Amino acid sequence: MNAAYLAPAITLFRKDGTLDLESQGKLFDNLIEKGIDGILVEGSSSEFFAMPMEERREMARFAIERVDHRVKLIIGTSSMVASEITEFSNYCLEQGADAVMILPPYYFRFGAEALLQYYDRLAREIHGPIYIYNFPANTGTSIQPETVLQLATMHSNIVGIKDTTVDMSHTRELIKTVKSQIPTFEIYSGYDDNFAHNILAGGDGCIAALSNVVPEVCAAWVKAFRDNDLEGIARGQQAIDRLMDLYTIRDPFLPVLKEACKMRGIAASSTGTFPMPNATVEDDARISALLAHEGIH
Repeated sequence: MNAAYLAPAITLFRKDGTLDLESQGKLFDNLIEKGIDGILVEGSSSEFFAMPMEERREMARFAIERVDHRVKLIIGTSSMVASEITEFSNYCLEQGADAVMILPPYYFRFGAEALLQYYDRLAREIHGPIYIYNFPANTGTSIQPETVLQLATMHSNIVGIKDTTVDMSHTRELIKTVKSQIPTFEIYSGYDDNFAHNILAGGDGCIAALSNVVPEVCAAWVKAFRDNDLEGIARGQQAIDRLMDLYTIRDPFLPVLKEACKMRGIAASSTGTFPMPNATVEDDARISALLAHEGIH
């Protein structure tokens, strides 16, 4: 059974807030070596929303060079300025990214007609593959399956969607509506614990953040699907269900993922963009306990 697990890579900073490209490279290499199928940089887990454009370009250049086509590389190019999106997207694609991923406009809520116009314009101006990024909890807008089908029919370079919704009802409708007409359209869930449901419903897998911390668990789960190993699939689901508690230690959860990567020797610092909080000693104890329970060091 086909399945894929992509990592929405966190962005690692030094304590002074500058990019820590040494640690970032270790993160990318670890993800690839442990069997992750692809990497998304500058998604929500990367804190792109608090990074200046020049820093985003620097990260994009570094990711393209370091990943070097070893796995699929998608770069998030979301912005509230359409011309920034098209310019940055075409830059990333020209430099060697495999695709870009774009949120709908946020702050105000937009209906189906506005979203159709939005992605229609972007798809006409961007010269390469585009993934739509649906994240209604953070944007206030949910892109409906019928709109996604319209866009995918209109533009062959709109090739997939990351659907970050807690329950699977919206993702199931996407799979039924879009894949029934365009089977090659890729539909990924945005939460780790929806991975198996996504695959079983006919989707393509997930782009989910626990893979930063436990890529070997995620890759083993994918292998179980590819091998039709029911016991392995169940083990993967149960392990991920327990590890989902990492998301609940702190809100926002990004400092916890960074601290976990630091504990695993990948990150030198768990510093985030201002005003992202730091993980605490109490957080560290809970992270250690969760990882130890899974035999992860």
